[in-house]
Order: sequence, then structure tokens, then C-alpha cells
Amino acid sequence: YTHTHTRQRNKQQQRMTSSNNNNDNWEDQFHKDIESIREGTRLYLSNDFQAAENLFREGMEHGTVKNDNDDTTNTPKEEDGTKIDLRGAFAVQFAIVGLLRGVASMEDDQLDECLSRLWKADELASNDTAWVGRKVCRGICYLMAGIVECLRKQPLQGVVHMARSWIWLRSLKTEALEYDGIGKEIVRSAALLALGAFALILSLLPDKMIKAASWTTGFDVKRSVGLDMLVTCQKEGGVYAPIAALGWIAFTVDTKAFIGEMQTEQELEKCEELFKWAEPQYQQSLFFSILEADLYASQRKLPKALGVLERSMKLKCLEELRALKAMLYYKKAIYNLAALEFEEAAKAYEASQQIYKAAGRRSLGPSMAMKAAQCYFIAGGSSSKESVERMLEEVATYEAMEKSNWPSSDRQSFREYKEYEELFGMNAAANKDESDDLLQKKKASWCLLKVSIGMVIMMRCTLWMSPDQASQFEKMLDEGGYESNPDDEALKNMCLAKMHSHQNAIEPGLSRCEAGLSLSSQVGESSHKFGTVAMLHYLVGHFNHLKGKIRLAEASLSNITEQHVTKDVVLHHYLSFKTSQLKGRIKRTIEEEYEDLNVSAGKKAVIYIEMQDSSDITVEWDWFLADRDIDFDVRFKPKSGNYESEVVPVVRKSYENGHVEGSFRLEGGKAGDVLQLTFSNAYSYLRGKVVTYKVKFPTTATKRVELN
Repeated sequence: YTHTHTRQRNKQQQRMTSSNNNNDNWEDQFHKDIESIREGTRLYLSNDFQAAENLFREGMEHGTVKNDNDDTTNTPKEEDGTKIDLRGAFAVQFAIVGLLRGVASMEDDQLDECLSRLWKADELASNDTAWVGRKVCRGICYLMAGIVECLRKQPLQGVVHMARSWIWLRSLKTEALEYDGIGKEIVRSAALLALGAFALILSLLPDKMIKAASWTTGFDVKRSVGLDMLVTCQKEGGVYAPIAALGWIAFTVDTKAFIGEMQTEQELEKCEELFKWAEPQYQQSLFFSILEADLYASQRKLPKALGVLERSMKLKCLEELRALKAMLYYKKAIYNLAALEFEEAAKAYEASQQIYKAAGRRSLGPSMAMKAAQCYFIAGGSSSKESVERMLEEVATYEAMEKSNWPSSDRQSFREYKEYEELFGMNAAANKDESDDLLQKKKASWCLLKVSIGMVIMMRCTLWMSPDQASQFEKMLDEGGYESNPDDEALKNMCLAKMHSHQNAIEPGLSRCEAGLSLSSQVGESSHKFGTVAMLHYLVGHFNHLKGKIRLAEASLSNITEQHVTKDVVLHHYLSFKTSQLKGRIKRTIEEEYEDLNVSAGKKAVIYIEMQDSSDITVEWDWFLADRDIDFDVRFKPKSGNYESEVVPVVRKSYENGHVEGSFRLEGGKAGDVLQLTFSNAYSYLRGKVVTYKVKFPTTATKRVELN
């Protein structure tokens, strides 16, 4: 019996030792696979798409699998201990890097291939055990599949699959962010990245849609929350830390500029910090280099921005990644435009167009060719005529092709080509009645105006100009001779108003808007189709918001509505997005800086600003009404003495007056001195009034409000 018992005990110990060794081996392999995913991410961010694709393919086919019924600490598994693996995670990365490589190399059918890979990844993930990592993987699969289907012009399927992704992604906030088991470095990192990106994307939607998204998902859709999550993801150094860094930089440098917000010094310093963090592992990364060039441009260091692009263009990987090479030339062109180097810009546009042409790609070719022709004409020179004709022939060739789904930029190029032929073509009346010199001058002015539209709206070149370059650009347009044509003159003022918004020059910008809007009754069909007047109203609203004139900004938005900007207007989508963003900024300003004061019928409200010590005092007020009217006065009452001095006599103000602003300054004030701001609705027997106000006063004073 003793012999048998000893033999059984030894066998049990051997099984336990073997099981522990298997668990140790499995966990070691699990961590090795996570490091492989990290390495694959590093490879494709360093431009080596082929090596990354091979690594992810191998992991997808041979990833970690655990088949064990023994309990292991922090090892997620089903109750019956079936299995847990990372093959789905490898497969998702395999699909994403395949899409990136396909798009960058201009391969055919890259979207179909990516979609096939995503459904394979979902199949692998669905066979995994029921742990949070599977939910993350399946949610990303459905989200990416929906995006790809939208790109394939299958919006219904795409929206359905993106909506279904929330079945799994909704667990990110509760389960994935708090997950502390094995694989934390990939699960939590993916959750921070996905939720951060989710919050940022939704924060760009109109307020009503943001509220709907918050209610539907239960997620706090705030830009600050999304940016903080990306920073946390980068700081924790998980698998997706570099992608989070790229996302944060891209939003700060590019997206903020597009929506009309300036970067703060702290944000620009944070960008530089992230580039230094990424430099050791991603020295030649095209992803980081493109954003680094944008950062230099944002700092108005155009020579440095161009230097980064020139360095990147020498990379051998661009022989395969032709789309990225074409994009680098496009970026170079718009930096050259910002520096007013029109000939260099023309050459870069032509180089980009030739890459698309050599790859057999038609989309974006017309817009590159048309911009090249216009820039060549502006630059002038002995060879400009030949270069202009060569590029215009390219546009004509594209226009003759059988293709119905040209992107909007190409359709606009075709419209400009048609306009050019009508004005200056062989059969144009202008060619018969005017001298060659005058005709050439008109062509150059026409080209300058068309290029300027792109420079200020989509390319945002004027954001990167130095004050001297901006002044030179303004002078060029003012000398373009557009006064005789109200449509062109209004368009010129719109371009210069937008330039002033990029330069943060409020009063000159408002002056240009006023000049453009004064022509509203004279402009014709071309201005209405483009959206010139509506754009000028938007810019007035933008400038007034910067000045703190909230009511005037809101009035400008109402004027845009009256313009009836329909879908066939060229700037329809641009204005829809920009006006929704401006509405959001106005709303946030009111919430953060103003207070509402409800004054009941027959009552009054008094705001008391009382000094707490002896010092100079300055009090500023700004208020407005949403509707109707109210009586307002301001009085000063010193602590010593029984008299009051009238600062603002009683005056009735209506909502039509807009902002009511004023200030009071007292030198050598004493503790106990009081300034009273009174809103009286005593004359109204039925209607209450709502005053939206803000009062600025020194920290040596206090505020209290009394309702009587």
C-alpha cells in the first residue's frame, strides 16, 4: 500500500510540475506574441510595411493558444478552461497594415482585400475565449469593416456594421480600462486609443448629435477626455502608444487648424516632446515626418518644414509607396505656396500628378494638373506658356475619360478648366478685342484668384505665412484688378478675410468682410453657386466670437441660414461643418464665461461688487438679452458718505441692442465701497426676462446677487 501510495503521489507531483511548466511556457509565448505585435507596429510606422505584414501573417497563423484546465493567476479563460489566444489581434493588424500598404502603394482592390482580412480576423476572434480582449478585437473588426464599406460606397452596410461594433466596444470603458490581467499592455492600450479616438471624432459633430451619441453610448463625449486618453496611452507605453502619440499630434497640429482654432504654446511644446520621445525608434517614419513638417509650418518655420519633406523624399521605400510620395509632393506644393514660391509649387503639383498618372490612377490627377497650370501662369517666365499648355492638356484628357465618381476637388478643377476656356480659349471674345499683354494680365489675375481660394480654405497656406508674406499676398490680390467684376471682388475680399482669420487679425478681417458683403446685391449666379456671401457671413461670426460679441456672432449664423446654402453650392459641406463648430464654440463660451439672471415680472435684480481692501478698482460688464427688453443702470456707493454717484443712468435696452458693455474705474478705492448693477423688470406685469451676463472685477472684491 505504501509503495502504491508513493508512486501515485510522485505521478501527481509530476503532473503538477508539467502543468506549471506548460503554464509558464504559455505565458512566456503570450508575452512574446505581444512583443511581436509591438514590433510589427514599429515596423509599419517605420515604413517597412512588407516586414510588418509578414510578421502579422505568421502570428495570425501560429499565435498563442492555451488548452488547459488548470487555473492560472491573471489568465483570462472560460469556466471550462478552453483557450485564449492572440490570433485575432494579429489578424486585425494584418488587415490594417494591408490596407495602409495597399493605399500607399496604389494597389488595385486594396479595399476588397482589407475587408476579407477583417472578416477573417473576426472569425478568429469569435473562436477565442470570452475575455475582454476578444470584445476589443471584434469591436475593432466591425468598426473597421464599416469604415471600409463606406469607402467602397456601401454606406448602408457600413453604418450597420459600425453600429454593431458598439456591442463589443461598449465594454471598453468598464472592463478594458480596468483590466489588470495578462495582456494588459495590449488590452488597456487598445481601449485608451479606441475611446480617445471615439471621443475626438464625436466631439467634432454638431451639439445635438454629440448629445445623442452620449446618451446612446453612455460615454462622456468631450474633446478634453479624448485627448487625455491619448496622452495616457502614450505615457503608459503600451502596444499602441506610438499611434496614440500620432493621433494627439495630428489633432493638435492639423484638425484644430481646420476647425479654426489656434494651438497654444503649451500644445506646441507637447508636440515637440512627443517627437523627441518617438525619435529613437521612428527616425525615418513617414507618419511622424509628415506631422513634424506640419508642426514647423504651424510655427511659421517654412524652410524647416520643407527640409523635413526633402529629407523624406529621399527614402527608398517611396519607390513602392507611391501614394505617400505623391502626398509629399502635394505637401511641398502648399508649403511653397505659403512662401509665395509659385514656380516651385507648380513643379511639385506636376510631380504629384505624374505619380498618379504613372500608377494608372485618375482621381486627384485633374486637381494637381489644374493647380500646376495656374501656378505656372502666376510664376511667369520664359517656359511658363509651354508648361501651362502641357498641364491644361492633362486636364482636358482627364475630362474626356469615362469616370462618374470624380472626387469634389477634381470636379472643381473641371469647372475651372471650363471657365478658363470660356474666358480665354481660342473662341473666347476676349482674345479678339484685347491686346496680348492685357490678356496675359487677365489670365494671371484669374489664376491668382483661383489659387488663392484653395490657399485660404482647403490648404490653409495663409495660416503658415509670416506677417510679411501675408502682407505681400494681400498686396498681390489688391493689385489683381478685380474691382470691375463684383463676383471677383467679393471673392477677393472673402479670401483676404480668411487670410486675416489665419493671422488672427480681427479688425482687418472684419473690414474685408464688410467690403465683400457690400457687394451682396451686385453679385451674380457664380457667387451664389460658390457660396461667397454665406462664407463672408460665417467669417463675420467667427471674428465677432473672437471679440466676445456673442450676439453678433449668432446673428451672423442666422444670416447664413437666410442664404439657403443648398447641397449644390460648392462650399456647402465646408460651411455646414464650420458653422456647426462655431455654434459649439459660442455655446461653450456662454456656458464657461456667462451666467443667466432670471428677473421675474415686476421684480428687479441687483449685482453688488464690493471692495474688500483699499486699492484701485476696475469693473467691466457685458450682458445681452435673448428677447424683449429691460431697464439697466449702474451706481457707485462709497462706504463713507450717504450719497450715490450715477455711473450709468437708467436706460431701457432691448435684445436688438445686442451686447451692452461698459466699465468703471476708481483709483484709491476703500474697503466697503460698492458698485451696483441693476436690472429692473418692474414695469412688466406678465413677462419675466433672462439676462445673460458676465462681470470682471479684481480679486480684492466680491460679488453677490439679490433678487427683489
